[in-house]
Amino acid sequence: MKIATNTLYELIRERTGNTSQAVNEAVDTVTTGRAITQLSDDPFRLTQMLDTQAELSSIEQYQRNIEMGEVWLNTSEIGMSGVQESLVDVYSNAIQLSNDNVNEDDRESGAEDVEEKILDMLEVANTDVNGRYIFGGTSTDEPPFILVNDRGEEVDVEQATRVKYVGDKTPFQIKTNEYQSLDVGNDGSEIFGTMFETLLTLRDALRDNDVDGITAQIDVVNEEAENISAFISATGQKMNRLTFRSSILEDLDLAKQEQFSDIAEVDITEAITDLRIKELAYQAALSASSIVINMGTLMDHI
Repeated sequence: MKIATNTLYELIRERTGNTSQAVNEAVDTVTTGRAITQLSDDPFRLTQMLDTQAELSSIEQYQRNIEMGEVWLNTSEIGMSGVQESLVDVYSNAIQLSNDNVNEDDRESGAEDVEEKILDMLEVANTDVNGRYIFGGTSTDEPPFILVNDRGEEVDVEQATRVKYVGDKTPFQIKTNEYQSLDVGNDGSEIFGTMFETLLTLRDALRDNDVDGITAQIDVVNEEAENISAFISATGQKMNRLTFRSSILEDLDLAKQEQFSDIAEVDITEAITDLRIKELAYQAALSASSIVINMGTLMDHI
């Protein structure tokens, strides 16, 4: 059976093109180190890659959540430790100022010291991390505590009769995996609510030179310090839990990275060998094409 010259040339062109494409694909595989460069290469493996990438993205998000949670908890612990130290100072001073030998001026000075402590503790209670207030529950965009008078007007500490909580009672949470969350923010009213009331009551008793009123607040101040201590301890436990969960995520991330590598990457030695074979095939195709084309040229002169 005779084959037309044009048909023969077309067949040569097609086969040479296919061989050239195979070489290019092999080059891509060696260059990228990836087994899949397009969807048609292996749809099933590509699906596995996409699923694993999604899992890795989720792990990365949980790791970022934990990093943020660690900052919040560490900041909370440092702040509450400072508050506890201040309460211990107030407790010690209140004992001294309840003594009958202390005069009115000393107690007035003690009242001013309590006000300074209130401002320091208020600053802690209104602590923010990157603009998000950590003691306001889920209401993290504004300071959760303000000084107000009996009419609810915001005032300076000298005129304040109470400290108003404007946050909410739902602690801010982070997700540490698909199924678990952890409180890293706080309902500030639970921690500081009665503490400010106690300190303002003590301040007023000192201003009024009221020894009985001062004495009545001594044990209450001590209870407030113990309450803060309990929250510090609970915060430390949460930090330990985050550390544990972070370790689990690191191991999981490593396992998923290896899984992704197994799916997506090629054995570079095999890939280079395959490239060389396809290059030889391409060179052979070019040589065969040259022979056929030259034959056709000779026939034209017979």
